[in-house]
Amino acid sequence: MRVWDIHPGYLNRNSLLGQHAEIHALGNIISGNKKGYASHPETMRWKENLTKLREKHELTAKEMKLRGYRHASPFYLNITENNHQNLTYLDQPADQFEILRKKYTTNDEKQIPAGRIPLPLRGSDFWSHHKYSVMGRGYNFYKEVQAFLKEKSDLPIQQEINLIELVMGILEKPVTQKALRNLIDHLWGYFKDKATSTEKNEYFRCSPDNLPAMLETFYALAQKYHQKYLLQSTIFADFI
Repeated sequence: MRVWDIHPGYLNRNSLLGQHAEIHALGNIISGNKKGYASHPETMRWKENLTKLREKHELTAKEMKLRGYRHASPFYLNITENNHQNLTYLDQPADQFEILRKKYTTNDEKQIPAGRIPLPLRGSDFWSHHKYSVMGRGYNFYKEVQAFLKEKSDLPIQQEINLIELVMGILEKPVTQKALRNLIDHLWGYFKDKATSTEKNEYFRCSPDNLPAMLETFYALAQKYHQKYLLQSTIFADFI
């Protein structure tokens, strides 16, 4: 039984679909519909964090959609407002990358295509994957991480505990419309010199209420125009 704390974009097909199944299994165990694994460490750490478990389900489902998998199993669980405490880790997120790296090189897994986002080797890789998700929370947070990085060396991912903690903390903050608008305008720079007239009109006519849908369009454009760097961003599963 395992629910990863890192972004589901890093998971290969087996791990992604397996995580989705595990989240539903945890919901059934916690709600009392199943008794098995009730005292499992994975169950215990989510039992007092049902809001985060629901958020993890939504993020996993969005990543599934992004990769073309069907999702038709909403997550139903009675959640009270005070059910949100500090979530403990069974393994630090930095260590989870190494666990996955070893897992994906076994004979059973190495023939399975990797996740949408490659496992990071260094802190700079991790930041490149998450920078637009941070920017979507506010440009001030983006500058905060940039300033943090400026004062340190680029380390192997297992040594980047502080960077990962900083970024993951920011990602728990709400997305504001102003920040999302600024992000959309920033991402448009990847396409403005390549886009067709129709694609340009869609961007210029994008209303404040339609910003998340514009991100979905950008993902399609990133595929069309082979923007590999952008395709490996967590931003799309965050908001599509």
